[in-house]
This record gives sequence, structure tokens and C-alpha cells, in this order.
Amino acid sequence: MFDKSSDKVKNGELVIDDLFFFPEVGMLDCNQFIIRDQDTKELSLFDAGNGLTLNGLIEGMKRLGLLFKDITRVYITHEHVDHVLGLYHILKKMEDNKTQVFAYGETADILRNGIEEKIFPGSIQSFGINTKYFGVKIIPINITELTLHESIHIGSEFTFKIMHTPGHSPSSICYYEEQQKILIPGDLVFTGGSFGRYDFPGGSLQKLKESIKRVNELDVTNLLPGHMGITSQGNKAISSSFRMVQSIGSYF
Repeated sequence: MFDKSSDKVKNGELVIDDLFFFPEVGMLDCNQFIIRDQDTKELSLFDAGNGLTLNGLIEGMKRLGLLFKDITRVYITHEHVDHVLGLYHILKKMEDNKTQVFAYGETADILRNGIEEKIFPGSIQSFGINTKYFGVKIIPINITELTLHESIHIGSEFTFKIMHTPGHSPSSICYYEEQQKILIPGDLVFTGGSFGRYDFPGGSLQKLKESIKRVNELDVTNLLPGHMGITSQGNKAISSSFRMVQSIGSYF
């Protein structure tokens, strides 16, 4: 059965100045990334994890001199359980309600309306994994909806563009920082040549191929995916994923 991993520390590391990586712990969790605004010391969190590992994230943050209360923004890549369930725990802990949650398209609608069946794809439900297992109740969340025409500014050092990259899910997005060559792709591509599943409801191999082709044209040094490791050889890793996905001949 899945390891709830609630007592395991998410031991983080500094990737570059003011950008921190906290690896996934156990099954149905995800990698998380925190960027610190050098001026205000406020923190932006990318993806919320599964909630069961929130205490491990908080402890990991403390070990790097980061405080949970300083998280003022949470940016979501897509709506699946391992990336969003932590929102409900985070917002409950943030009693002052100053934390904004950002999402795009259908992902924003799903979270805004609390559509549980979209958060738990069919194959995950077949294992009997549900909200009770994670100790949460899916409720509507106040979402700030992202558009493809805006940029995300975190202090004076980070400016992320938003790229719509469907295939793993209909509204999956990547966050791309052009100057520092950072890509946060969610579950689009991973290190080692792998890539996101396309067999969940709303998934599409054809769209996944098209999305990976788009990011393969970017200049990426630090690739920070939703699972497995990270790499400072981003272009090499993305190219490998692109070659691998092209080898799949039929479309889903």
C-alpha cells in the first residue's frame, strides 16, 4: 500500500540563489520548489504536494532558514491529487488567509468549484485512494486565475512566463524563467528521458508530444520537474524526453 510518509522530513537544497528544491516523499507526492523574494522575504511555493508531507516540508524549510508563515503565494502546475491536496492543509494553517493560490484554465475551475473526480483521476480511484486517505475535504478554493499573457514577478530576480502545455492534463502549464533559464514543467517532462502519463482522463499523447516539442525549443539550464530528480542540464534532459516520446507511434 502507499506510504503516507507524514513523519518524513523533506530535506531541501538550494538550487540557485533564493530558489530551493524539496523532493517528493513516498507515493502520490510531488517535488516542491520555493522562491524567496530577496526584498520582502516573502516565499512563493510551486505545487502543494499531497498534504500528508506538509509537516515534512515545514521542517525541511526550517533547516534552510525558511518559515512556513512567509508563504504568500502558491502556484499550481495542474490539478492532480499529488500536486494540489496540500492546498487544503496549507490554507487551513494560514489562518490570516493572506496566501494566494494561482492556477490556469480548467485547473483553476476544478479548484474553484471543488470537483473531486478531476483531482483524483480514474486509475488512482481504482486503488481506493480518496480524500479520507489524505485527511482532507475537497472544498471550493478562492483562485487567482493565470493567463498566458501575463508574467509572474517574484522580487526583482525572477520573471516567469506561463506556457500552456497540455497532454498530461488539459490545463497543465509550465513556468519558464528566460533570463535564469529555469523551467518548472510539472509532469510534462522528467530527468532521464521520461515524460508524463497521458492515459488519465483528459490526457492526450498527441498534445503531450506537441507540448514537449515546444519546451524542447527553449533554453533551459535548471529543469525542475514534478517528480524524480532535478538537473542543471535541462536542455539535454528535455531533448531526451522529446526523443523518447516521439518513439511512441500511436496517439492516445
